Amino acid sequence: MGADIHVKILERDNNTWKQVTLYHKEKEEFKIVNVYPFRNYELFDILNGEEDNNYIAYPIREDSLPVALKKEIEGYKNTVGYYGFKEINLADLKLYLYRSPKIRDYDYEENSPNAWKTNPVKYFIEKIEQYINFASQYGEFVSPPSDIRIIYWFDC
Repeated sequence: MGADIHVKILERDNNTWKQVTLYHKEKEEFKIVNVYPFRNYELFDILNGEEDNNYIAYPIREDSLPVALKKEIEGYKNTVGYYGFKEINLADLKLYLYRSPKIRDYDYEENSPNAWKTNPVKYFIEKIEQYINFASQYGEFVSPPSDIRIIYWFDC
């Protein structure tokens, strides 16, 4: 059994939140590019609050979401197998990584020099920033990290 991580990115624009979306063309149809199309069980455990007590995310504030995204999330909430609806802003996610750059690598003995490895949140942040950079008109990150909300949930 696996767990997919569904990610949406929002950017503050004049005190409202708009979704950052990329599209790709498949035949004659435009489809949304998945922000994080990977499975990573260590990242899943951190984002789900099971691995690291230093990681803090919050329930999604649905009242401030764009209407289409709010409807999408409500639809998933009413579907069996979808859970863990949370959000964190990019600044807080980066602060968490700054405080926890390494995580325990359980493939090695506790006292081994290889007992710690790079926190997978580092690569999660990189993917999010690549997505934002590509989606921006000028190809560079323009909003401060505190104005970027990362909305996510899981399925099984």
